[in-house]
Amino acid sequence: MVVTADMCGGCRRRERERQQLRERLARLEKENARLQRRCARLKKDNERLREQLEQERRDSHRQASPFRRRKLKKRKKKSGRRHGHQADMRPTPTPAQVDRLVNVACRVCPDCNVELVEPGQVVQYQTDLPPIVPIVTQFNIETGWCPCCRRRVQGRHPEQTSDAIGAAGNTFGPVVLTMGAELKHRLGVPYRKIADFLATYCDLKVCPATFVRAEQRLAERARPTYDLLLDALRRCHIVHADETGWRVGAVNAWLWVFSNKDVTIYTIRTGAGARGSQVPKDVLGPDFDGYLIVDGFKAYEVLEYKKGQCNSHLLHRTKELAESSLPARQKDAVVTLSDLLKEAIDLAERREELTPEGYARRAMEIDNRLEDWLTFWFGRFESLDPDFKRLLKHVANHRDEWLVFLNEPEVPATNNHAERMLRPAVITRKIGGCNKSLLGALVHSILASIMVTCQQRGQKFLDLAKQLWSRSEPQAIPLFEPPSPQKPDEVTAAT
Repeated sequence: MVVTADMCGGCRRRERERQQLRERLARLEKENARLQRRCARLKKDNERLREQLEQERRDSHRQASPFRRRKLKKRKKKSGRRHGHQADMRPTPTPAQVDRLVNVACRVCPDCNVELVEPGQVVQYQTDLPPIVPIVTQFNIETGWCPCCRRRVQGRHPEQTSDAIGAAGNTFGPVVLTMGAELKHRLGVPYRKIADFLATYCDLKVCPATFVRAEQRLAERARPTYDLLLDALRRCHIVHADETGWRVGAVNAWLWVFSNKDVTIYTIRTGAGARGSQVPKDVLGPDFDGYLIVDGFKAYEVLEYKKGQCNSHLLHRTKELAESSLPARQKDAVVTLSDLLKEAIDLAERREELTPEGYARRAMEIDNRLEDWLTFWFGRFESLDPDFKRLLKHVANHRDEWLVFLNEPEVPATNNHAERMLRPAVITRKIGGCNKSLLGALVHSILASIMVTCQQRGQKFLDLAKQLWSRSEPQAIPLFEPPSPQKPDEVTAAT
C-alpha cells in the first residue's frame, strides 16, 4: 500500500512503519545471503586446510617427504634434445691428443667360436684421468738476524702458503687449499667429505680442521678484494636483491645477496635488524643511483632508491588467488591483472620487433589499463574479500614499480637473477649446514662472493687465489674495471 494524502494520520504512520519493516527485512535477507555465501567459502577453505594439515601429518612420517615431488606434471617432458636441435657431442680428439693406442682383436665370434668374415675396424676414444699423485716440495728457506730492526727474518717463495716452520712446517699448497675452499663455499660440499674424497682419489690425508684454518687465512687476504667488489656493485646500474634464512650456531640469521650480471655480494647478518632495511643501506651505500630489483619484501619499501618489483612473484600470487574461493567477480579481476602483466612482459620481449612509436603507444596503453584497474576496484574496496584487499593494496603501494621494465630496457621484469644467485647458498644450507660462528659467516660471505663473481666473469678462482696466497700481506686484486655510474643514454651521449 502507498501512503496517500486522503489517509488519516494513524494509517499513514502505520503504513510508513510497515514500509520501513519491509525495507529492513530486505536488507536482512540480503545480509543473510551474503553471510551464507561467506560461510560456504569458509567451509571450503576449512576443508582444504584440513586436507593440507592431514597431508603434512602423513608426509612427516615419510622418509623422503622433504625432497619428493608433490604432484606429477600432466605433460611429462620428453627426454633428450628437441627435434631439429643441433647435437651437442663431445669433440673428437685429434691424433696429437691421443696419448695411448690400444688394438682390440676380434677374430672369432665369442658365442659361436667361428672365424669372422668381412673384417673391419672402428674407432672409440676414451678420456680418463691418470693416477693423481701429490707433489711434495721442500723449501730450503734462508733466515738471518737483522741488526737494524733487531728481529729474525726469513725468505718467502711465491708458491708458499704459510711462513710456519718447525713443528708446523708441514703445510699444504695453494691448489689443495683453494680446491677445498671452493668445494665448500661455492659447491656446498662439507669439509669431511672433501677430506674423504682426497684420501680416496689422491692418496692425500687432510684433516677437515686444516681447511677451516686455511679458509680463515684466505678470507683475510681476500678482504681488500671483497671491498673492491662491493665498490663495483655500488656503481652498477641494475642490482638484484634477495634474502634467505640462515643460522649462526644456535642463533637465527639471514643471508642476503646483491647481484648484477658482473658482480655478486653475499652478506650474513644476525640480530634484530638482520632482515631490516639497514642491510641494503649498508651494502649499497647512500649514493647508489641505479635500480634495485626486489620481490616486494617490506624492508625495501623505506629505501629511497629507484626500485623495480618482481612481476614473477605477483603472477604467482595471482595464480594462488585465482585457484582460491574468492567470489567470481573478484576472481575474474585477479585473472585480468595476471593477463595484463603477461601482456606487458611479452611486449618487452618484442621491443626490437616494433617501431619506437608503436612500442611507446602499447606501453602507455598497458600502464593506463593498470591505473583503471586500480581505480575501479578501490572504488569498491569495503565490499571486497580480505585476500583481494591485500593484493589490491600491495599493487597500489608499488604502483610505479611494476612496469618499470617497459620504459627501461636494462631493467628486467622479474627478480629471477637474485633467485638463481641465492640457490647455491640454499644448497649449501641443505647439504653442509650453515655456520657455527660469526667468523665462519664472515669467511663464507667473502669467499662465496669472490668465487661466484669469478664464475660470472668466466675466470678461475684458483688463479686469483694463487695470487692471494703468494702475498705475505692482504692486498686488493681487481677482477675487472668497475662499471661507470652513468646511465646508458648518458654514455651514448658522451660518446
